[in-house]
This record gives sequence, structure tokens and C-alpha cells, in this order.
Amino acid sequence: MQRFGGLARGIAMTVEEEAIYTKVKDDLVRYAAVLVGPDKAEDVVSTVMVRVLSKRQLSSLDEPRAYLFRSVLNESRGVLRGRRSNPLPTHPASTVIAEPDWAVVQAVARLPARQRAAVYLRYWEGLPVDEVADLMGARPGTIKRYLHLAHRSLKGTLE
Repeated sequence: MQRFGGLARGIAMTVEEEAIYTKVKDDLVRYAAVLVGPDKAEDVVSTVMVRVLSKRQLSSLDEPRAYLFRSVLNESRGVLRGRRSNPLPTHPASTVIAEPDWAVVQAVARLPARQRAAVYLRYWEGLPVDEVADLMGARPGTIKRYLHLAHRSLKGTLE
């Protein structure tokens, strides 16, 4: 019996798949926390892993990390559709800040999921636009548009 995010699941992983999962798990949970909030993050990652492993092997994918990031984004969007409002994360996922500007955190949390994902990957994780595009399964121009829209929205909200 394999464990994902504290939930026992009856899906076995090969040694190679377990190595892939172990390598990206923390990144996936932080990413999901930004998208759906820390209370639902591990559930989203667990759901993604169960769905992916029930259909295919991680080792058979060309880019398992990018595939899992896109899957977490898609699952997060589904979770958000079930909510009436976007979640407010309790802290920026991977960045330790002595005194976070909660107005900024709340403004980012109110962005649509794709814009929030792009902002997180680009600015919190510091990834280049091309890598953000790869992880989100979009073109670089689309990511630039998400970032532009997010910037415009945040500027209007925070001024």
C-alpha cells in the first residue's frame, strides 16, 4: 500500500516512479497551496497522483515534472470551481518573509487560478517564462499575458 499526502491508497509505484514523485512532491504541494490554499494542497496532489498512476507510469512520460504541474493546475481549477470564492493562503508558499504584506498576499489569492499560478512560478519560484510555460502547458506568450493581466489587476487593487 503506497501513501500519498497522508492518505493510504492502493496504488503501487516502481522505484523509478517513487524517485520522481519524491523529487517533485514538495514543489507540487507548495504550488497547490498557492492555488487552492494550504488546507487542500496535499489532497490535490494526492488526487493527481492517484489519477496519473491509475492510467500510466510516471517513468513513461517524457517530462513527468511538467506533466504533474499541469495536472495539479487542472485539479486545482476543478477544486476552485466548487468554491464560491478563491482561497486566501496563510503564507507565501516557498518564501520565508519576516513580515509579509498581507494586502499583497490577499490580492494575489483573488487572482484567477492561471494568473495566480503564473505569478507564483515566475515571481515566487523565480522561473523563467519559458519554464513556466512548460510547467503550465501553455505558450510563453500566454504566460506573459497572464502575468500582464495579473500585474494590471494587482496594481489596480493595491493602489
